Amino acid sequence: MKKIFLIVFVFISVFTQTVKAQEIDLKEKVTEINDVVTGISERLAIAESDLSKLTKIKVSGYMQAQYQYFENPSIQPNNYFSLRRARVKFTYEMTDGVKFVLTPEFVPGSLSVKDAYVVLNDRWSKAFSIWAGKFNRPNYEVEYSSSSREMAERSTVIRTLYPGERAIGAKLEYNPINVPFHFQLALLNGADGIIINNTSGTNLNTTENKDFDNYKDIMVRTTYNLQLGNFGGLDFGAHGYFGSLKSNALKTLSSDYTTIEDVKFGDAVKRTWVGGEFQFFADLLGGMSIKGEYIAGKNASIGYSPVAAAGTTAAIPGVANFQNNFAGYYLYFIKNLGKKNQFAFRYDYYDPNTDITGKDVTIVKYTSADATTLKSRTSSKSDLATSTFGLALHHYFDDNLRISLDYQIVQNEKVGSVGILTEDYTKADGTKVLKGLDYGKVVNQNLLTLRIQAKF
Repeated sequence: MKKIFLIVFVFISVFTQTVKAQEIDLKEKVTEINDVVTGISERLAIAESDLSKLTKIKVSGYMQAQYQYFENPSIQPNNYFSLRRARVKFTYEMTDGVKFVLTPEFVPGSLSVKDAYVVLNDRWSKAFSIWAGKFNRPNYEVEYSSSSREMAERSTVIRTLYPGERAIGAKLEYNPINVPFHFQLALLNGADGIIINNTSGTNLNTTENKDFDNYKDIMVRTTYNLQLGNFGGLDFGAHGYFGSLKSNALKTLSSDYTTIEDVKFGDAVKRTWVGGEFQFFADLLGGMSIKGEYIAGKNASIGYSPVAAAGTTAAIPGVANFQNNFAGYYLYFIKNLGKKNQFAFRYDYYDPNTDITGKDVTIVKYTSADATTLKSRTSSKSDLATSTFGLALHHYFDDNLRISLDYQIVQNEKVGSVGILTEDYTKADGTKVLKGLDYGKVVNQNLLTLRIQAKF
């Protein structure tokens, strides 16, 4: 009996210990599994957070490859292939109402930043937004994307007034809800893209992220949209530019070459202009549009003061600042030809000096009273007006691929008499032709562009 009891006791003890050991092993396994699951959950949470950030990034871009043929004999080589644009746009909406935009451009031989700005949207009224960084200047043709534009390049007046299209600064936009009104007010460095040379011809305005002077420029643009029933729509508006550049000279010459004004170093040389615009869209025979803009005002270029050469006391004649009254405009006619083709026509006119006509060029001039301190200046080719007839035909393979044929017919304002204004040029073999381009007649400056564009 005692033996049986002892056997039973031993069996129960062994069983109990075995159960306890299994419970310990089970707890350890449960703990281990729980740790694994917790680790997976944490990694999944991190991955989800990273994925959430990635979904806030939008990537788009386009590339334009082209062949160009220049009819102007002074351009050598007069035909070549090139990559006009190759841009990638990154848009990151980090939170509601906050957006970052970065657009690098990858052109062979250089890498540049076209856009780099942040947009802060008003979360309450949903009507206001603040921009800061590098962005397009407030103007219709400037803000109209190069991937959508109907001509190969922007009009002459826009390329002249807004070199590079972008500027660094800050901008306030107002877009009221349920009202087709748009208002923009920008404060800009103002000297973006402008060449300001010293006496040796070195550009003093080379650092894009730093302003050339203390003057800031103001741009304002406002537009209104009208719906014309089922027929189409009409957008119209106006914009103005109010800026200054710092004088590096002691004189400012007016565009009529008869008036010269005394100024001081650092004085403001005004650059101001205003313009009006319209865009008419009609659902007619597949769709058409007519749009245009007129801009006029006062532009300026900066001269330099006389500086003595190193080791000498002889003065170098300086160059006065120059303020020129100008006017320019463009007019588009665009017609869709079915669903895959489009035709575009543009007349583009720009007069860089409305105070001088062709017959005055080289005749009207400023004669310095003291040629040792200030150079005389004569009206020249830079005062001649230019009109351009542009023709373009586009074929859309799909939403992402477009091939374009663009032909620009350039007509220069003629000078008063044949041979009074000529320009040398160099032929392809290196031979220099003296007085080859005679602005007493129309100089052939026509340009043919064949371009293929791919976007995503």
